[in-house]
This record gives sequence, C-alpha cells and structure tokens, in this order.
Amino acid sequence: MTEAKAKSKDQPTTEDKMNDTNLQTITLTKRDRNYSNLKGLDSSLRHSLRLDQNEYDDFEFNPNPDHPNVAIVGGIEQILTRELAEQLLADFNDQLQTKLKATEATDEIAAEKEKLRKLKSKLVKFINATEPTEIKEYVTSVIEGERPLVVGDYAALLNQHKISRISQRIDLLENYTTKKREIEQNAPDRAVSRTVNRVKEIILVIPEPNKLAITKAYTDLLQKAMHQFYQKNFPNNKMLFSFSHLDETTNHVHAFLDLQNEKTGKYDFSAQEFEFASQYYARNKAHLEKISEPPTLEDFKLPNRSEEKQNHRFIRERESWKSKVMQAAFYEHFNGLAAAYGLQAKFLPKTKENTEYLSPIEKEAKKPKSERSHNYYTRQLEKLQQELTSKEVKLIEQRATVVTLNTTIKDLQGTASNYKATIQSLEIQASEQRKENAELDSQKQKLDDEITVKTTKTAELSSNFKTMKSRMTKELKELRKKIKEDTSRKTILEKAIKAYEEELEPLMKRFDILVDRLLEARRLDENPEQYYKRLRENTYEMASRLGKEKRKDYLFNVAEQLKEQGLDDTQAALGFTDKVKLWASDTFTSKQIVEFEKEEAEQAKQARKRRFLKPKPPSPFQDPYQ
Repeated sequence: MTEAKAKSKDQPTTEDKMNDTNLQTITLTKRDRNYSNLKGLDSSLRHSLRLDQNEYDDFEFNPNPDHPNVAIVGGIEQILTRELAEQLLADFNDQLQTKLKATEATDEIAAEKEKLRKLKSKLVKFINATEPTEIKEYVTSVIEGERPLVVGDYAALLNQHKISRISQRIDLLENYTTKKREIEQNAPDRAVSRTVNRVKEIILVIPEPNKLAITKAYTDLLQKAMHQFYQKNFPNNKMLFSFSHLDETTNHVHAFLDLQNEKTGKYDFSAQEFEFASQYYARNKAHLEKISEPPTLEDFKLPNRSEEKQNHRFIRERESWKSKVMQAAFYEHFNGLAAAYGLQAKFLPKTKENTEYLSPIEKEAKKPKSERSHNYYTRQLEKLQQELTSKEVKLIEQRATVVTLNTTIKDLQGTASNYKATIQSLEIQASEQRKENAELDSQKQKLDDEITVKTTKTAELSSNFKTMKSRMTKELKELRKKIKEDTSRKTILEKAIKAYEEELEPLMKRFDILVDRLLEARRLDENPEQYYKRLRENTYEMASRLGKEKRKDYLFNVAEQLKEQGLDDTQAALGFTDKVKLWASDTFTSKQIVEFEKEEAEQAKQARKRRFLKPKPPSPFQDPYQ
C-alpha cells in the first residue's frame, strides 16, 4: 500500500483525493468524560484553555508551535489567547453555576425521589418474578403513566392469577402512584439530581504512532468530524465550545457538549445515544457482523443469580454494546471526511501484531499527561534509555577487550616459547664451544698464539651467554607474571558479564515492571502491598550480588527513583532480616561479583552527597483531571 504524504496546508489539494487503495490507514482514540459539576470539569477545562494548572505545564507543551492553539465558540474559530481563555472560563462558570442553582434538586426533593425510586424498584422486582403477562403489562403501564390505577381492576387481576399477598401488592402500587403524583405537584419538572451528568468532554486523538505531522489541517479535520457528527445525530444538544491543541505531540481536539436536551429540558443524552445506536445497528448490521445483537435482560437471568447482579451485568453489557456501535458510526462519519486528506481510520483485526501495536497506545491514553512518553516532559525518560543503550555498547566493547586480551596472552605465550628455544640453542652452542676449547687445549704447544685468541673468544662468548641468559630469564618471569594477571582480569570480566546477563539484567527489568504495577495500582486505587513486597525481594536479590560500595549506590538510587515516581520508598527498603541475610551472604559466599573500583566508588559517594543537597522535584504523577 502506498502511503499518502501528510499535508500541512489548511485545505487538501486535488492530489489528496485518492481512492481507498491509496489512503493511509490510521487509528483513532476517542474518549468521553462526563461531569455533573465543576469539581472535575474545572481542571479539565483549564487544561483545554491552557490556563496554568501546575509546574509541569512548561514541560508538557511546545512553547513555539508552528500554529497557535484554536478555540471554536458558537461555531466561530478564534486564536486561543490567554484573555479569551480567562473570559470563556469565567462566563462558563457563571452559566453553569446559575443553571445548577436553578435546576438542581433540593435535599427534600432528592429524598422524595429516592423514596419513589425504592418503590419503583420493588415493583420492578415483583414484575420480573411474576409469570402472567397481563399483570406485567398492567403494572408497567401504571408506572409509565399510560393508565390510572383502578384498585378494583388490579385486585381482580391479581385474584384471577392467584397472586399471594394481594393487599400488599395493591398498597405498593398505590403508594408509588401517590408518591409520584406528590412529586409532580410539589417539585418542578426541572429538579435535577446532583449526580446527573451535565457536560460531556470529548477528546479525539490521532495517536503518535501513526507518525502524522502536527498541523492545523489535521486538527481541522478532527474538529469538523466531531462537530458534524453531534450536530447531525444529536441536534438538541449544544456544542458549548471546542479546542485544537497544536502545542503537543499529537493531533488532537477537546470539545464540551451540553447534555441538557434543549427541546425537552431533560438530561437524557445516554438514552438518546442508545436510541441512535439501536437505529444505526438496525440499518447497518449487515456490515457490522463483528457486533452482536443488543443484549436483553433475559440474557442474564440464571436461577441462582440475584436480580441486582442480573441488572448490573445487563447494564454493563448494554453500555459496552452501545459504545461499539457508536464507535463504528463515528468511524464511518470520519472516513467520509478524511478521504480528502489521504487518510482512512480503520479498526485493526484482533491479531497478535495489532494487539501489540494498540496496547501501548491504550496504556498511554490512560496515563496522566505528565507520565506519557510522547509529551515534552517525559521525553527526558528517553535519555535514560539512551544511557542504557550506551552502557550496552560499553559492555560490547568490554567483550571485545576480552577477545583482545586472549589474543595478547596467546602472543605472549608464543614469545615465551621462542625465548625458551633461543636459550636452548645458546646452551647447545656453549656445549659445542667447550668441546672446541678442549680440542684447542690438546694442540696448545703447537698453536699458542691461536689458543690465546680462542681463549679470549671463549671468555667473551661465555660472558655474552650469561648476560643474555640472565636478561631472558628476567623477561620470562615478567611475562609469566603478566600472563597470570591478564588471566585473572579475564576471569573477573567474564564473571561480571555472565552475572549481568543472567542475574542483574532480569532483576533490573523486573524492577521497572514492578514500578509500573505500583503506579497502575495507585491509579486504580488497588492495594499495592503485594507489589511492594515483590519489589523489596527484588531489591534484596540485586543487592546480594553487588559489592558493598556498589550496593550503597544501588539502594540510594532505588529510594530516589521511587520518591520521584511518588511511591513509598520505605515499603521497598530492606528490613533488619534482609540486612542480616546480606551480612551472612557477604561473609560466607562469593557471589558479590560486581563492585566499583576505588575511583568509581569515591565518584559515586560524591554524587550521592550532591543529590542530597538538591531540592526534591515535585511528583510527576498528579493526575490533572482528578
């Protein structure tokens, strides 16, 4: 497939309008957040308006984007300046506070509605447990206000089907209708529960792995797709405002939708969504073969399953089904606009490869902004990865050094053998010379002058032999000493490399995994005790394989890293028992094979002192949406 080149202009050219075979396939991330009051909404809105929230803002956003951020208010596009942002926030807060005061139910109304809800719950339980259809239809029609309660008719119907405790059944339905009538008369229709969602934030993102440039053209496409989709399918819900952010590392937009139905005045958006999903599925189920029929309550009824569990599972499955259909509908709408930009959003099949591709995207989307790998703050984490890569390169270089040392040792061994052969040769020469001297002695009287010359020569050779033998013997001793030292160094390096590959590297990876588990447990409000216990065990295993100075540096860095992540370093610290075990290990074993050299140990000690003197950085894990 030929990928379409990303366009940086505001409008696509004719070249961009390609057929499906030439469209670049991308993925989308669409997240909805519902708010019932200003408590959570204010933080998210400030983020969208780029109003200062915390000390990490300067690290998360590009201070010099190619195009300024954009706000769309009342269908009009404007540059998002600080003045505009502050005015929008103030106006919106006033409007929402006014609406809350005008429509929010009082404590008295809320209490009465809760009583009505409990009465209705008992009636629904009775209906679900009753077989005769006539009774179900009668009670349902009274609950929905389609017919008035006539006690005589209801009693006759219950008698006809031999229902037990008839007077209680009549009292229950009569109490419900009376309470409903009282609320309708005394409480205005506009009384809204405090837990009702009033505003929906929609975040639409083209994730960073799609490798699209950050351009206004792409954010305009996202804005257009989102505005048209909700205006077309939910015309009675007003889009309050939306924002295009071009100062981050992905093309994305935020929009805020008023969940009050302008036509009815009710907050019925969830029901509208389900109605839309049902109609869309009915029209398009031929090409939605991967989405099953909408669930019914009967699907979850089992003899031993409580009504509460039945309802809970039914509601959860219905919401899941609705989300799948809404996503399919939005993708269809988006692709109708995206083709002009050379793009096509697709659901990826559930293969192992696609799961591995989507998994990091989904994990990133769930993280707080300050923790994501594709923002300007956490880019610094990539530097740590580069340092790790550098250390791996150094390890490879050390392995090459070992190979070189092996070669040098072999060369030195060869040189020593040559010296031995030379000494043996000289000893043979000396022996032959002594024989020659003996022959000369027998001819002394005949060759006195020649004997004198030979005697002098013999003395010189003997002196030279002794000098050379002494020098070679000394060099041989030095070579043997060097061979022994190099062999010892080779053994230490081999042990260190083996320990790193087989023991230390898995423990380092497990540390990173456990820290991620702790962060996830904190985000989900789960009990992190098991992960702290495993982290402490992992820390002990790592420390037991390090020398004393290297261990001090490692334990210090573990504590500092946990503090920087906002975790409790004391729960991962070694206890008294662990320290006793370390003493025993140091005393009776020799597995502490990784240690600083003297100069490295002093440098690490000074680095720890400097770090103690620096002010602690604030935690980067505060969720700006909480």
